[in-house]
Formats: sequence, C-alpha cells, structure tokens
Amino acid sequence: MTKKNSYRVLLNEDWELEDLYEYPHALSQCYAFVYCLDSELEPHDRDRIAYAMQTYPFKGGYSYVNIYSVLKSQIPGVDRPRIDTMRKQSPGWLDLFLNAEVAYHLAASVSALAGAAITAVATYSKAYKLLMTLNAARRKAENDQLKGSALQMREMNALCTEIAKNLGYKNLQSLHQHTGNVEVSMKLLMAHHRKMMVLVEYQKEGKATLTLPDDRV
Repeated sequence: MTKKNSYRVLLNEDWELEDLYEYPHALSQCYAFVYCLDSELEPHDRDRIAYAMQTYPFKGGYSYVNIYSVLKSQIPGVDRPRIDTMRKQSPGWLDLFLNAEVAYHLAASVSALAGAAITAVATYSKAYKLLMTLNAARRKAENDQLKGSALQMREMNALCTEIAKNLGYKNLQSLHQHTGNVEVSMKLLMAHHRKMMVLVEYQKEGKATLTLPDDRV
C-alpha cells in the first residue's frame, strides 16, 4: 500500500459503543458515493451503477441500502477502506488505507456542508416537501408512475443544484445522466445529504474530524 493511500481521521472525544458502527458506516457510504459519482476515478463498471439507478424504485429504504452496496462493490480493491491503526486516547486517530484524494474531497465537502448547515437543511426540507406533494398526487390518482408537472420538474432541477452546491458535489450533470430521472437524482442527493450530516455531527461534537493534507498529527 502506497503512502498516498494512508489517511487519518482525528478522534478527539470519548466514543460510545454505538459510534463504532455509526461513524464508519456513514463514512464508508459517503466515500463510496464520492468515489463512484463525484471523482475522476473509474469504478469497475459504470454501466452497472447506471442500471441500478435507473431500475431501482427508490420508494423505500431497501433501494438505498442496495445502491450503496452497488457503489461499494464497484470500488477497486486497492481503494476500498481498510483499517491500518486506531488509537483511542487524547489526541486519538483512526488511520485508514483508502484513496486519500477521495477522502480529502470528502473532508472538504463535510466542512462545506457544516458551513452551510442552515441553508442546507432548509433546501433539504423543500425537497422533502416537494416529494411528499408528488407522492400525495400519485396516491390520489392511483398511479405510481405519475410524473410531476413542468413546474415541479423545474423546481426539482433547481433543488438538485442547490443540494449539490451545499454538499460540494461537482458532477451533477453526470449524475443526471446516470439516473435518467431528475427525481431519482434528487432522492440520491438527499440520501447523500443524510449520510454526510452524520459526519458533520461527529465533527461538530469533536468526536471525529476528517483531515486535509496539512492536518496530520
């Protein structure tokens, strides 16, 4: 494993047992999302990713669990996160083998989202309300395939742009090409927002901080 693939997460406060699952799980999912969908790196099979995004219903948790599994499976073995060392003292750290450039991208995105937290939450809330309105119309029409109005589609496009900006997500047009559906794109960005907010909260509480190149202790 090369030096550039060693990456450090700073651990600064006492952790509870549940944290040993929650934080690594969220970090792994966010890393897979960025690696496959917002970096210049090549996953194993982009067609497999696009197929999943275009065929999963995204109407419940099962689709989201599966899409993250697909993304993780498409990361080449050398870049899949693995633990090198973990020290739980003050200061503590978690050293990982992974693609450090993706981790730096993720660290910058967490900082960006933390800085835009109020705006980001408000934008997420708008997107959620729009989906609820559309789902209510589908139930009323008894048509799960009912498309949004032209106005709703324009609003979805605008919300995708806002959510992506708050997340520091750069490849929005590529995401739209993968999904072929702006509603699915928005749902995936909202899922990414939820996972990223876990990392933001750990950083805010001082439990875990993703580092940039000059932060290593």
